[in-house]
Amino acid sequence: MAVSGSTLPVRSRSGVDPEALVLEGPHTYRVHTRAYTDPAVFEAEMQRVFARTWVYVGHESEIPRPGDYKTAHVGLQPVIVSRGDGGEIHVLVNRCVHRGSVVCRSPRGTANYFRCPYHGWVYGKDGSLAGIAMREGDGGYSEHFEAPAGLLRLPRVASYRGLIFASFNPEVPSIERHLGKAARLIDNKVDRSPAGEIVLRSDPYVVTYKGNWKFQAENIVDGYHFTFVHEGFVKLQERYGDATGDFGVHRGRSMAEVRRIRARGVSWGCAQGHGLSAKPVDRIEPLLEGHFGDYYRGLLERHGPERVAWIAGSGAMSIFPNLGIIHQQIRVWRPLAPDLTEVTVYPYELKDAPDEINQGWLRSQERFYGPAGHGMPDDVEIFALNQQGLEASSVDWLILERGLDRERVDEDGDHEGLPSGETPQRAFWRRWKRLLAEG
Repeated sequence: MAVSGSTLPVRSRSGVDPEALVLEGPHTYRVHTRAYTDPAVFEAEMQRVFARTWVYVGHESEIPRPGDYKTAHVGLQPVIVSRGDGGEIHVLVNRCVHRGSVVCRSPRGTANYFRCPYHGWVYGKDGSLAGIAMREGDGGYSEHFEAPAGLLRLPRVASYRGLIFASFNPEVPSIERHLGKAARLIDNKVDRSPAGEIVLRSDPYVVTYKGNWKFQAENIVDGYHFTFVHEGFVKLQERYGDATGDFGVHRGRSMAEVRRIRARGVSWGCAQGHGLSAKPVDRIEPLLEGHFGDYYRGLLERHGPERVAWIAGSGAMSIFPNLGIIHQQIRVWRPLAPDLTEVTVYPYELKDAPDEINQGWLRSQERFYGPAGHGMPDDVEIFALNQQGLEASSVDWLILERGLDRERVDEDGDHEGLPSGETPQRAFWRRWKRLLAEG
């Protein structure tokens, strides 16, 4: 199958043509430059991807009590995630139905109602219209005025192990079906907690980069880049080990050892568009006999040796389209423009785990992902360089073929691949292509 030549068109008469943007063959997988750069593609993504599938909007621990709320986004659309009086969770479009102002301006808080700052219209925790300022009297509304119901409420809201998802699509499949194999890896992350719960307590770290949002979705499960992009960090490890607080998260005391460790495990590209990467620990006995032996023996009693090997191992997830989970953090990426993206990193704690474990994990976040760390600054620089490189639009294709001939399709219809292959990235683009084609 030929992949060179003049630039292909990216639009059909009906709009964006995804068939011209993703080229897939028996030994070929390539994505067109304009999938990352074209404003028409970006607009189609907001309508056909973010408005049609499940999108992560928050964690239950952020809104534990009635009246608690947080703000988030579904694509470009601002939303409020609120806890109702009965404990139910509502996701509301954050736009007054009167004249369009954002109703809730704080990122998080507690309120009995939401009041529009422009003209004082008031809404309940469930978004219902509770009051219209100066409704009657001179200059007020007539008896023929038809008041709207309230803030637009997203028709589907679901939670899995505390992770809250919402969708504008009333016919979206169940959250369990959407997650598929990713649910197993989420379970492994959450079941590190003796209580089977995670809690978001620390303030998040927010970064904006000059690049397309899909670079972050691809990167978090990219096993190929680490020793190149993070070479400086590997050299730091080689010299100091865990002395600066890594807490065993990034293992390996030399480039060769890091590559050998990262060659273990398995990756998946799921039919739902998720990319997954995981590897179990070699042996659980050292954990049972180590400093946190009581903690690991408790996990062993609850889950058995086979599961504990995976629970105590490493794993990373790119949950289509906007959620990442890696190490002990939740990561959310928000598209702002074709070449501008916001990423928010939320460290989480394991409920009822020893304080020393939670503190150690938090220090590892600071060391690698924080503003003075290595990992996130390295990655976002690469994303910006990618976007700069794509200005060379005379080159049509990006190549995603690593490990393609070594994949196998399992009983779930998911592709299983090598740890450093591009199986997870290909799965993302297959789902992306399907959703855009459905438009």
